[in-house]
Amino acid sequence: MTLSVMARRPHAAVWLALVFLGLAHGVWLVLPAPLTMALMSERGPVEGLNAGLYVLGAVLIVAWRRPEDDWRLWTALVIVMLAFAAREMDWHRAFTGTSVLKFSFFLRDGQPVHRVVAALVLAPVAWACAHLCLQQGPRVLRGLRRRDPVAVTVLIFALTLVVAKTADHAPAILAESWGIVLSPSVRAWQTSVEEVMELALAFLVALGAWQHRSRTG
Repeated sequence: MTLSVMARRPHAAVWLALVFLGLAHGVWLVLPAPLTMALMSERGPVEGLNAGLYVLGAVLIVAWRRPEDDWRLWTALVIVMLAFAAREMDWHRAFTGTSVLKFSFFLRDGQPVHRVVAALVLAPVAWACAHLCLQQGPRVLRGLRRRDPVAVTVLIFALTLVVAKTADHAPAILAESWGIVLSPSVRAWQTSVEEVMELALAFLVALGAWQHRSRTG
């Protein structure tokens, strides 16, 4: 069975996510905790690679779109991928010193001019997310019932995103709510899971774009 045929199978995304999960644990097991943290840290090589792969994912979405595709679909996907890349590069706080993704920024923390600019920048992202959820969400649910490969990949993408973000916020929640401070080894494991699973997101996008491009009917 060729790699192209395997990629079009419904379970391809499951195996891809599991490979990256195994990679995250492999890095943690093989490398010392300080080296794992350096590799996976903010401004580290993996995070930079993540940002570049999100941009590449946006390019592939456009390159592999089908002629009959609704332009709003691939435009929304491209916007989301570019937003992911900007988030990886910390552009959401680079220009104001605080995150523009928090409600507190618009309610009290941000300067009036900054709030207006941030709202204008985030408006296309909000539209893209709303379009994908409201317009494409029902199609994905129908596709899951018949085990459509693209629908399965979308589901695995969402689950992988949840895993990555849970790993990202877990240390702060544990410390603030229960006073639990992770050991260096556990902290390295958590960081490895977070960054490697974020890396998997771009590959899942590329897989979904290829499955969509290769489908018949």
